[in-house]
Amino acid sequence: MSAPAKANAGNGNGPGDTPQHAPAAAAEATPQAGSRWHRELVSLALHYGLVVLLVVEVLFFRLYGTTSAVYLSHANLVALVGNQAVVCVVALAALIPLTAGYIDLSAGAITGMASITSVAAISRFHLPVLAGIALGVAMGTLLGAVNGVLIARFEFSSIVTTLGTSTALSGVMLWYTGGSTIGAGLPQGLLNFGSLNWLGIPRVTYVMVPVILICWFLLENTPFGRYLQATASNPRSARLVGLDVKRNVLTAFVFAGLLAGVAGVLLTARSGAADSTTGPSYLFPALAAVFLGATTIHPGRPNVWGTVVGIFFVAFGVSGLSLMGASAWAPSLFNGLILVVAAGLAIVFARRRGGGPRLF
Repeated sequence: MSAPAKANAGNGNGPGDTPQHAPAAAAEATPQAGSRWHRELVSLALHYGLVVLLVVEVLFFRLYGTTSAVYLSHANLVALVGNQAVVCVVALAALIPLTAGYIDLSAGAITGMASITSVAAISRFHLPVLAGIALGVAMGTLLGAVNGVLIARFEFSSIVTTLGTSTALSGVMLWYTGGSTIGAGLPQGLLNFGSLNWLGIPRVTYVMVPVILICWFLLENTPFGRYLQATASNPRSARLVGLDVKRNVLTAFVFAGLLAGVAGVLLTARSGAADSTTGPSYLFPALAAVFLGATTIHPGRPNVWGTVVGIFFVAFGVSGLSLMGASAWAPSLFNGLILVVAAGLAIVFARRRGGGPRLF
């Protein structure tokens, strides 16, 4: 054997031979490929796990004996979607300040106050329907501005301020309504808008969907949304780079109040009346959806599409439990447990991201 051949034979580089380092390279490549797939699967699970759970939830109740015949019927779906219109807009109202790291506990009470304002303007003061709607939205916007001034300009605690606002508004509503329902004389057109369908879809959905799209565009595709996220992550750094944090927080609460006003008008149309308790009752389902939404799509960060998924995850679950004949306390228990679990998961995901709103 020639010297070159011996050399090649000795180092494993001859024809037909496998280089000595090849097994090690192959051994290294396999774990890398496996770890890449593992990371991708984990990422998909983190981002879309709640969507998968929603599908599983729907399939379970669809196949379960006592609920299978009615659960996905057109009548049940129409009622379910229509009932979530108010919850959805209230949740988005709470989502806007939360994007900046400020929790708003007054969204439900502002919704109730806007509803009472609209009903009183139309049924007691006999104003035109459009004027009553405008006054309801204006009331919500004004109350949101009051929250914003106290929190952004005077640096009050958002939790204490909005809790105080909610409590005060509950007292005002109870005083004005006398603890009873008001709404006699509301025009049939307004009631039809809240109860009837267009093309088989609840009419209130035609308000809910544009509100969702506007909020998504505002928070995900505009500088304002990025400013709110920067404020949530680190308000001091946001100030240092030149952001007007106070103005942005004030604007967030004003916009939240406007959305709560819209929710109040939808509530009026949906229920055909107003009272002191209905509006505030929407707060915790809305918060449950917002915190649950912070565990999906953009884990660790409150986001619009996650909130929408959270709303319908809770709604389909409550609907299934009701059709199974669960007691009246079951929906409240379900909402409460979801709120606690969602808040905990949102904290975990926010820490995994290495940041997130100061609330988490």
